[in-house]
Amino acid sequence: TGLLTMTNEEPLPKKVRLSESDMKTLTREELCTRWKQHDAYVQVLEAKYAELCSNDVPGLKESEEKLKQQQQESARRENILVMRLATKEQEMQECTVCISLTLLLILFYIL
Repeated sequence: TGLLTMTNEEPLPKKVRLSESDMKTLTREELCTRWKQHDAYVQVLEAKYAELCSNDVPGLKESEEKLKQQQQESARRENILVMRLATKEQEMQECTVCISLTLLLILFYIL
């Protein structure tokens, strides 16, 4: 419809509000006119929503891909750090053994 393809020059429909007294006092024709105004307003909102959703989907997919890549990179880094930590722990154990042996040798030569 023409409402979904409004140009910048056409006025946007406004939100229609009806009070309890309006419902009692307006004629059938006036209520129908208000209903059509309300319907036009809803159609414009639905069109804007659909446009926003369709424009946002590629952005969401790109963000999701970036997050997956970041998560994979973080997992890879974590694995590297865990391996480095295990290596350092092994080196510490070896140093402890060396220190213990050195102390034993010193004690052996002293006695």
